[in-house]
Amino acid sequence: AIVRPVPFDEAWAMVRAAHEYAAMVGIAVTAAVVDESGSPIAVGRMDAAEPRTAELAFNKAYTAAAFHVASAELAPQPRPPWLQSLIISHRGRVLPAGGGIAIVDGITIVGAIGVAGASRADQDILCCRAALALFGSY
Repeated sequence: AIVRPVPFDEAWAMVRAAHEYAAMVGIAVTAAVVDESGSPIAVGRMDAAEPRTAELAFNKAYTAAAFHVASAELAPQPRPPWLQSLIISHRGRVLPAGGGIAIVDGITIVGAIGVAGASRADQDILCCRAALALFGSY
């Protein structure tokens, strides 16, 4: 079966779900959904979120899509030369920090979501999980 990227309406609903969770816990974030190649599908920044969070959220989603793992899995590793090379070759888009999670349909990566703006990475991750709870419901 052919697996397609996350549809726009579903991606936008995921962004809204991340924002709703963030508002519930009293933080302001940006959420970004990308396709399997790391190209943006939907990006939304809450009114009180810092402008720079848009790029950070996109980079976290891009990282999760590129590596097929949660971006937090790359964070605790020391920065080996190969990772530095990848960061450079991906034009600085690789961000080994918590807050990016791959979106999987069966066994296929169909995209990723990234969230930035919380003061702690675990809060960004919880926003991602709130958004992922919607995946497949559209």
